[in-house]
Amino acid sequence: MKRRVSWSLAPLMHRRPGELSGGQRQRVAIGRAIVRHPEVFLFDEPLSNLDAELRVHMRIEIARLHKELATTIIYVTHDQVEAMTLADKIVVLRDGSVAQVGSPLTLYDDPDNLFVAGFIGSPKMNFLKGVVAESGSDVRLLDYGDQIIPLHDSVVRPAAGTKVTVGIRPEQFEPDGSTKLDLKIEMIEHLGGETYVYASHNDGEVITVAARDARAVKTGQDFVARFNPTSVLLFGADGNRIR
Repeated sequence: MKRRVSWSLAPLMHRRPGELSGGQRQRVAIGRAIVRHPEVFLFDEPLSNLDAELRVHMRIEIARLHKELATTIIYVTHDQVEAMTLADKIVVLRDGSVAQVGSPLTLYDDPDNLFVAGFIGSPKMNFLKGVVAESGSDVRLLDYGDQIIPLHDSVVRPAAGTKVTVGIRPEQFEPDGSTKLDLKIEMIEHLGGETYVYASHNDGEVITVAARDARAVKTGQDFVARFNPTSVLLFGADGNRIR
């Protein structure tokens, strides 16, 4: 089978190995592995020495190689973007133990614990401290103006007074959400097609909000972040998901 790789090593043929950069050596190593026709590839952070633009390019090339070679690739990385874009199945390790196994979107949408929820996703999920209200059907966010979040029916309801962590992703804030947080903007990132607002309540922990139509907002302004309770995730004091 003819294999096409768009990054060429021809301009480097006159150099000795010690004259190659770290990124060039990594690409040479990948090429040497390919020509051996292995049954399994093991990549240990193969893009770690590359600059940002080349990392994006090489992710595309590795994904193309995986499809063309139809060979199992075990890919070790600390970069969750690489894991999300390249993997069919992700094994998240923490302190030598498996935290969760699943497809990229399964881990993103349905994390088992705080570690996986915080690792998968960029920017990462917001974690808000709360306590189950006396009614048992709501969570009070004590650090955010004692805001009440109703628990949706699909969640097991902990006993009143139980300390919990509420997880909500930056992109899950919506202008027409039924629940709101009154915040003050501390910093704004305008990235062209998207804007991230970093805001807090009474100088507390900063929350990241993916804001729509936020070109006019300014640092120091009051900001209302709205979301729907059905979009949040609930975690217990042990860090595991409450389902």
